[in-house]
Amino acid sequence: STGDVTLASSTDGIFKVTYTISSGCSLYQDSAFITVTTIGNWLGAVSTDWNNSSNWPCGVVPTGTNNVVIAGGLTYYPIISSGTLAVNNLTIQSGASLAVVNSVLQVAGTINNSGICNTANGGIEMNGTSAQTIPGNTFQNNALKDLIISNTNAAGVTLDGPVDIYNSLTYTGAGMKITTNDNLTFKSIATGTAWLGDMTGNTITGQATGERYIAAHKA
Repeated sequence: STGDVTLASSTDGIFKVTYTISSGCSLYQDSAFITVTTIGNWLGAVSTDWNNSSNWPCGVVPTGTNNVVIAGGLTYYPIISSGTLAVNNLTIQSGASLAVVNSVLQVAGTINNSGICNTANGGIEMNGTSAQTIPGNTFQNNALKDLIISNTNAAGVTLDGPVDIYNSLTYTGAGMKITTNDNLTFKSIATGTAWLGDMTGNTITGQATGERYIAAHKA
């Protein structure tokens, strides 16, 4: 009756909106097509650059309030290679990939990965206000350079599968918690050993394994 479209409850697609106006004996009708596109659905149209607005619907690079979905079957897949970027929920579908290199991706909501999430040289910061979980097999080969806990919820962050830290696990304040379910390993290789940041006022619940690299000789 009005032609109004409620975007929040609309799915992506092309829709035909028909206006019909009746007044007395006269009738007027017209139609228009609209395209509904969700901000945060990676298009990968021009490059792998996350910050290139042409790779996102409506030319809008998502922020920490947007859900990001990376679908399979695209030409390019995103690489985050500088600075700190933020999303709410992150979904990587089958056949898709995301790489975080020398940078940090903040996640305020959930991570759902059915593709590849390469974080061997990058960081993930869990900064939600509700309890967060890192599911098993989230990261390729379970490898994560840096894990940053900024979650302010009393339940904090829970590991539901193995996570191997290659550089550091740190907190951004006090009163933060990680529950390992015995899935946390601080890795040690020839070039360095992972370390744990300031634990003052913070908590690790569950076991963590610390490795120490030994060169290939008797020791």
